Amino acid sequence: MPTSPSSPTNLNLADTRKELDLLNKEIFKLFIQRRDLVAKIQNFKEPSSQSFPHFDPQRELQLFKNLLADLKLMSLSELAAFSLLMESQAGAPQKYPQWSEGIHLLETPSCAEHRINPILLKICNAAAFEALKLESTFSFLRSI
Repeated sequence: MPTSPSSPTNLNLADTRKELDLLNKEIFKLFIQRRDLVAKIQNFKEPSSQSFPHFDPQRELQLFKNLLADLKLMSLSELAAFSLLMESQAGAPQKYPQWSEGIHLLETPSCAEHRINPILLKICNAAAFEALKLESTFSFLRSI
């Protein structure tokens, strides 16, 4: 039998949905703040002739190590979303590797692990990282 709109269950559901709506708005606000900070950081960097001037593998390695406790709580899909957020805000494909398209791989991406920043994958799932068939230009990632 359906519950009335004013039943405690429906009120709790409505309150919980309101909380989720507020959290979603906060997440979007944080995305925009993050994008603005990334742009500010990129303005500090000197022009570079590197293929991907906004890609600093050592900095990313340290970032992911610092976030490891939080990253371990995330699902593979959430890691992929975070990786894509970083990629899109850092200027892929011209200034930052487009991991989500498999630029770093010898093969066409066939699973979520193939579309995640390989340094992030290395920190969160070393076995999946080791299984990657890296393009020669990205083979240096194995030694960082």
